[in-house]
Amino acid sequence: MSSSEKVYKIVGIDCVSCAKTLENDLKSLSGVEDTRVNISNKKIYITYSPNLVSEEKLKKRIQKSGYSIFEEKVEESAKKGVAKSGSLLHLIAQQKVFYTTVLSGILLLIGVILRYAYNLEPAARALIICSALIGGIFIAKKAFFSILNLRLDINLLMIVAAIASIIIREEIEGASIVFLFSVAELAEEVSIDRSRRSIEDLINYAPEIATMLVGESEQIVPAEEVPIGAKILVKAGDRIPLDGVVSAGTSSVNQASITGESMPVEKKVGEEVFAGTLVEDGILTIEVTKDYNNIFLRKIVELVENSDQRAPIERFVDTFAKYYTPIMFIVALITIFLPPAIMSGAYLDLLPIWVKRGLVILVISCPCAVVLSTPITIVAAISRSAKNGVLIKGGSFIESLSKTKVVAFDKTGTLTVGHPMVEKIIGSEDLSEKEILQICGSLELNSSHPIAKAIVEEMEKQKIKPLEIVDFKTVTGKGIKGLINGKDWLVGNMRLFQEEHIPIEDALASDIALLQAENQTVVLIGNKEKVVGIISVRDQLKDHAIGLVQELRDLGIQKTIMLTGDNSKTAHIMAQQLNIDEVYAELLPDEKLNIINKLQDENENVVMLGDGINDAPALAHAEVGIALGAQGSDIALESADVALMTDSFDSLHYLISIGRKAMRIIKENIIFAILVKLVLFVLTYFGFINLWMAVLIGDMGVSLLVIFNALLRARGKKMSHEYCETDNGEKCIT
Repeated sequence: MSSSEKVYKIVGIDCVSCAKTLENDLKSLSGVEDTRVNISNKKIYITYSPNLVSEEKLKKRIQKSGYSIFEEKVEESAKKGVAKSGSLLHLIAQQKVFYTTVLSGILLLIGVILRYAYNLEPAARALIICSALIGGIFIAKKAFFSILNLRLDINLLMIVAAIASIIIREEIEGASIVFLFSVAELAEEVSIDRSRRSIEDLINYAPEIATMLVGESEQIVPAEEVPIGAKILVKAGDRIPLDGVVSAGTSSVNQASITGESMPVEKKVGEEVFAGTLVEDGILTIEVTKDYNNIFLRKIVELVENSDQRAPIERFVDTFAKYYTPIMFIVALITIFLPPAIMSGAYLDLLPIWVKRGLVILVISCPCAVVLSTPITIVAAISRSAKNGVLIKGGSFIESLSKTKVVAFDKTGTLTVGHPMVEKIIGSEDLSEKEILQICGSLELNSSHPIAKAIVEEMEKQKIKPLEIVDFKTVTGKGIKGLINGKDWLVGNMRLFQEEHIPIEDALASDIALLQAENQTVVLIGNKEKVVGIISVRDQLKDHAIGLVQELRDLGIQKTIMLTGDNSKTAHIMAQQLNIDEVYAELLPDEKLNIINKLQDENENVVMLGDGINDAPALAHAEVGIALGAQGSDIALESADVALMTDSFDSLHYLISIGRKAMRIIKENIIFAILVKLVLFVLTYFGFINLWMAVLIGDMGVSLLVIFNALLRARGKKMSHEYCETDNGEKCIT
C-alpha cells in the first residue's frame, strides 16, 4: 500500500505546544502514518495512506483543531519572494497577540491604580476584568477548540484558572495570569519567527535586478527574466544576482552568504560563482547557469526551512507532557476539595484558601517550558549553522552528533587536497631547483596528465616563465622528450632513463629511494648525459588536517577511521601522519558501505565524512553522513544528512561542537524547568506561591529562560588551531 505526503501552510499556529497538539490530533486518524509540524515555517508534513484517509478528511481535522490552512506546493513556495525583515520591535509589532497583550497590561495597571490609589472599587474591578477578557481572546479561542476535541491543554487550564480567580473575587490574580501567559506566548512566537527570518534573509542577498549584456549594450532587467546562457556584468561592490561561470575578468569574491567564511576567494575565468556573493574588486562577466528560481542560495534556504526539527529526545518530553498535565489536574482537584474536608475549621472558610492553591497547581501543570526546550534549541542550532555554511537536515542528526564517538573519513579529496601537488624539488651541481622546475614545467606544459598539471601549477605559482620547446615527443607510459635551446631534455619515470641508458648519480638515487619509501611519485629530469634533478609529487594533506584529528579528540571523539580506495602503503603512511586509529585501504564503494554497517552493528555511533558523490552509499548508511565542500553541488545536498559548504575543517569542528552544545542546552532546559515546577509545587502547599507568581516564575519566567538559553548559547566553535603553528601540516604539534 503506497503512501502519499501532503504539505500544508498552517495559519494561526504560533507555539510549540500547539504544534504538538495538532500532530497528535492528526495521528489519531486511521491511515495517518506520520505528521510533523515545522514551527519555524508554520508548515505541517503529513504522510498518509490515501486508501484509508482522504485529503478532505485531513483538512477537516486541521480545521477542527482551530487552524486555517492552504496547500502550498514546493515549486510555488520556491518562486515566492521573501519580505525584508525589520528590527526586533518591528517583528514584535507584527504579532497579533502583541496588541491584546499591551492593552491587557495597560487596563490591568490602571485598574490596580484605581483600586489602591483612589479606592474606586467598581471601576477598578471592571477594568481588571476587561483586562482579563481582552488578554484572553486568543487563549480562549484555543481553549474552545480544546473542549471541542475533548482535550486538556494549557490554554484550557489558564482560562479555568482565570475564571475561577474572578469568581472568588481575585480578579487581579486572574488578569495577571492572562497577561503574563500572553507575554510568554509572545516571546515564543517572536523567537521562532526571528530564527526563521534569519534564514529567509539569505535570499535577500541575491539582487532582484541584473545587468545583462545584449550585444555591445548593457540592460538593467529583473533577475528572474535573465535566461540560462545569457551573460551578466557585475561590478566591484555589487552582489552577484544569479549562479554562473566567469567568462571574463578576475575578482576577489566574498562568499560568506554561502559558506559562512568572510575571507574572499579569487575567481577567474572558468570558475563557478553563486548568487548572493559579493564582488569586492574588479569586474566580472558571468555566463548564467541557473535561473533565478533555482539558484543555489534558494536551495539552501529551502533545505533548512523544510528540515525535520524533531529529535529522539522529544519522545521523553512528549511522554512527560502526556501524563504530567492530567496528573497535575487531578492533583489540583484533590488540593481544592480534600484539605478543607479533613482540616479543623469551617469547610466554607477554608475552601477559598485551597481553591487558590489548587489554581496555582493548575498553572504549574503547564508543561510549556519543558515542551519548548527541544524545538527552540534545534531551530536555533539549525538556523545558526546554516549562516555558518553548515546545513543540517534535521534535529535527529544534531542529537546523533552529540553522542558520536567514531568519525570515519574518506581520504582522497576529504583529508587530502584531491589532486597531486609538488612535494619536493631536488637539483644538482649542474642546475638549481628553479631551473629544474622551469625545464620540467616547460616540457609538461601541453600534457593533460595529473602529475604534469601539478608541476605546471607549481611553475606558475612561482611565476617562472616557460621555455620554448622544439621537437616535442611523448613516450607512452614513460615520459616526454624535447629540445630546449638546442639541447635534448627528458622528463619521466625511471624506466625512460634506464631504456635510454642515462646514468643516475648515487646521491640522487638515494634521494629517489627515500622519496619512494614515503610513497611519493618521483619524476626524473635529465639530458643525454645524466639525470640532473628530480621532482616528487603526491596528494597533500589539507591545511589543518593533523590539527583536526587532535581537536576532534578534545571534543570527545574516541576513534578515527580512514576509508580509502588508495593502496595500503599510502593510506598507512598518511594515517600515521594524522594519528588516525584505524585504516581500511583498497576499498570499493560497496566495501566502504560494509565497513560502516559493521561498525553500526557493533553499536558504534558512526559519523562519515566524504565528498557526497562517490561516497553516497556509505554516507547514507552512517548515523550521520556529512558531505564536505558541497557548495554548488545539488547531489551532495541530496545525498548527505549534513552538507558543509566549504572544504575547511573548521566547518566539521563547528558542526560537532554545536551538536554537543545543543543537546547540553536541551537537557539543561528540561531539568531546570522540571526542578522549578517541583519547587513551586512544594511551596504552594505552604502558601508561599500565589497565582501571578506561578505564572511569572513557573510559566513565563522559565519559558523565557529556556528561549534565551537556546538563542544565546546554541553556538558552535571553529577550530582553535592550537595544534598547528602554520597553515600546512609540517609544523603541527602531534
